[in-house]
Amino acid sequence: MAGPDWLSAVDAYLYSVARIGAEEALAESCVSGRVPTAVAACVTIERELAHRMVENDGGTSEVYRGAMTVAGVRYNFECRLFIDADGSHFIADVQRFEPVEWSTAVQVA
Repeated sequence: MAGPDWLSAVDAYLYSVARIGAEEALAESCVSGRVPTAVAACVTIERELAHRMVENDGGTSEVYRGAMTVAGVRYNFECRLFIDADGSHFIADVQRFEPVEWSTAVQVA
């Protein structure tokens, strides 16, 4: 039995607040080192390049590991990006995306 699809949950949340998906936020953050402006108020990403391979067509394949914090919930991730020779890029796959830290609070009126 498969576990929860945390990436889809984060994707739905980010689309609802910023009209940007989780994979797009991951890709932009991993490649540029900066979180996209649209989600900067609710997302932080710490990433590390774990592997880089130059492809025959001039593009590169890169594996990143790190943590993405969305609205106070921290998710560890590992993803593989493909970056074309012209600089365009996309997430080829996300091997791991799981919550590892969160907190709750109760506000009394």
